[in-house]
Order: sequence, then C-alpha cells, then structure tokens
Amino acid sequence: MLKTVDIAPGVRLVCVKTDKYKTFDINVSMALPLDENASANALLVKLLRRSCKAYPDLTAMNRRLSELYGASVGASVSKMGDAQILTISGDCLDDKFALDGESIISDFISLICEMIFNPNIKSNSFGTDNLAGEKRLLVQDVLEELDDKRTYAFNKCIEHMCENEPYGKMSTGTIEEIESTKMNAVYAAWKNLISTARIQITAVGNVTPKKIETAFKAKFKKIDRQPCEIETIFLKKPQRFARHEERITANQGKLVIGYRTGMENKFDGLYPEVVMINIFGGGTYSKLFTNIREKMSLAYYCSAMLIVNKGIAVVQSGIDTDKEKAVSAGVINQLNEIRNGKFDDELIASAKKSIREGLTFNSSDAICRYYTNQMLNENIEKPEDFIKGIDSVTKEQICEAAKKMVLDKIFMLSADSGEEAAQ
Repeated sequence: MLKTVDIAPGVRLVCVKTDKYKTFDINVSMALPLDENASANALLVKLLRRSCKAYPDLTAMNRRLSELYGASVGASVSKMGDAQILTISGDCLDDKFALDGESIISDFISLICEMIFNPNIKSNSFGTDNLAGEKRLLVQDVLEELDDKRTYAFNKCIEHMCENEPYGKMSTGTIEEIESTKMNAVYAAWKNLISTARIQITAVGNVTPKKIETAFKAKFKKIDRQPCEIETIFLKKPQRFARHEERITANQGKLVIGYRTGMENKFDGLYPEVVMINIFGGGTYSKLFTNIREKMSLAYYCSAMLIVNKGIAVVQSGIDTDKEKAVSAGVINQLNEIRNGKFDDELIASAKKSIREGLTFNSSDAICRYYTNQMLNENIEKPEDFIKGIDSVTKEQICEAAKKMVLDKIFMLSADSGEEAAQ
C-alpha cells in the first residue's frame, strides 16, 4: 500500500506499507541547488550520520545501532539534475522479530530524526576533529573515483558537456573545495538544510505512515520552512560540438560519447526515450553490444545510458585507443539504424522485458530507491504505471526519439601502453 503525506512545506512522506520483507528501510533525501556550497553540504551529511545530542560520538552511535538489533545508517551525496541530493538512509529489523514486544522501528525513526534535527553541536561547531576526519574520508572517496578510469572518463565527458550548467559540477565539490571548507560554512549549511531543502522521506516496511508522519511533524513544526526552488537546465541541442582528450598510462582507452536527447524536461517523451536507449545500448541484446562488441569486436564493452533528470544520453566503451574513429563511426551508424527503423519487433520486446524486470523488486531497499529517485517529481508514479507507459511505446515513437538525439561531446581517455588497465 502506497501513501503520500505532506508533512511540512516542501517536505513529503512516501510510505509503502508491506509485511513482505524482514526489514524496514528509510531514506531521508534532501535536495538543494548544486552550487558553491556543495562541499559544505557534503561534509554536513557525513557529520550528521556520526552522532546526535543523545549519542554524541561515533562509538555511542554505533552502540545504539547495535542495541536496535544491528540497525544500520549511512550518508550519501549525489546529483539529480541540477540539484545536490543529501541522503541519510538506514534499515532495521521488522518489529515482529523483536523480543518482548519492542518497537524497533519507532526507536529507529526517532534516532534518524535526532541525527538530522539535534546533531551534536556545541558553540556552532560539530567538532574540529570530526570535521577533519570527514574531510579526509570525503577526499579519499573523490580520489578513488578519480582512480577508476571508467568513472573518471564518464565524469569528464559530463563536465565538458555541462561546463556552464550546475550539473557539470561534482556532487561533493572538488578536493580543493572540500579541504578549504570552514566549520562556520558547515554550520550554516545545516541551518539552511533544515529550513530550505526540498525533502522526501521514503519508507518501506511493516509500519503505518502515521507513525513516521507524527515523528517528523513534531520536528518540522518548530522550523520556519521556506523551501528552495530547484530548476534543471534542459538543452535540446548542444551549444557546440567538441572532442576532448587526455592520455594515461594503461592498456585500455575509455571512449565516452555524450548526446542531448531533445527532451525539454524529464517527462518529455520519457517512455519512448527509455525504450530507445535500451535498444541502443541497454543490454546484451542491444545494438551496441551485438554489433560494436560482438560482431565487429571493436570494444571490450559498449553500452548506453539515459540520464532522465538532465535529458542526456551517454555511450561508454572500453577500447584500444587506435580504434576510436571506428568505434565512434560504429556508434553513430547504430543510432542511424534506429532512426531509420532498422530493428525488429523482437528487439523491442527484449528491451521492454528488460525494463520490466528492472522494476520487479525483491527487497525493501530496492523499492525505497525507486521512490527516492522520484523525490523532485510533483507526482509519484507506481512501478506498474511506469510499465504500462513502457508497454505502450511504438516502433514509430522509438524512431522519433532517436532522431532527436544530437551529438554534444566526445571524451577520449587515450591509453599509452604500461600498467594493466582496469576493465
């Protein structure tokens, strides 16, 4: 049973009550404009996960989670269009597995609330040692991402495509921005977060929506909420095409090709766009896989993905550097074949089947993530309604979606022979 409740201005609860799973999952996702405050916001959400007034350090917090039958809490930072998303997520055991009638879920919800609304702050400070520790960890995360050649190449393509748009910025900010962030900026970020962020509380498990609503309403009624406006820039066509290249010591190059899909917003031709990209490069049945990788043996991998919340499509491939022109030409040719209807009904059926299977959830966490991904949508769409939209897509609509695709940027991470590359 799905229920949505408006808890406060700009705050929505999305609750799926089910007794199908052994755990209760919750995501408190908070959206802010992706801007110069990105690093302070990213550090903030990591600090919020560490402690609260009642459990003032990481040791005390972890002890409390152990008391709640091994509950877990995490903090993450991501992008959704031109918004930065800060998420406190967690899961705990369902109440039916507790001893002596304990309400694990109620206590867990209260703990999540305390983390966000009553952090361990003294004199407007989260503690200099705590901030320094989280800076080191966040910088380490960024460095690990930079070391992953596939991720690095993808991010560089996006950076070039969106160099004059917020989406071109890293969700955490740069290493330099992280290291230079001051405590007063983090404290200001917390005050701004609870009063202006667009917030969705997504909960899945054997719990009544009222229990969650009551806990969060009690916190928000003390806050003067003035929710921020978040608008994402959608460009139907690129400002100019460009190719960018960097060289690394590796055995395998990474080619990333970025397209503007022609979408004017995240719902503009959504279903045909999803099916078309899946046919283009969504699985082992797709045109990129079967032709570029298998028949032509031009790539170690070759796939396409749609970034719905930005109206961008990206082709990623691992290749021998001297095959770049052949791969690029092959990718363009496969897209042209879709534009011209050179694909059969069997391929359409395979793509739709794959999409349907991706919406068949086998965990409370997967359901939670599905609804969290809709946090900036005005209306919530159930998986079965999304599937109906996918099933209604025609071949003609797929061809039209492909015709709207416009090449924006190419990023080539060229490999010079040396150490073995990660594939």
